[in-house]
Amino acid sequence: MKQWLKKKDLMEAILKFNLPEEEEQFNIANKGMDWALLAMDLDQSMRSLLKYHPEEYKTGEQALEHIREELHNIMSERGLVFPT
Repeated sequence: MKQWLKKKDLMEAILKFNLPEEEEQFNIANKGMDWALLAMDLDQSMRSLLKYHPEEYKTGEQALEHIREELHNIMSERGLVFPT
């Protein structure tokens, strides 16, 4: 442990949920990093499309359909669902 970081200086947080009643809230808190990574993946996908394939889609609607499909594919891969 680094000299300037002592055990007494460490902070701790504990999240508690009453399951199964608060399962949706638990899943939201538990999957936060997965949602952040999904946003990063979508950003990289859009960057790649803009940089390397700017004329691949004839309309904005086609581009949005592609991004929406990509969103759902990544969600499926990561086991993510929209809250109900």
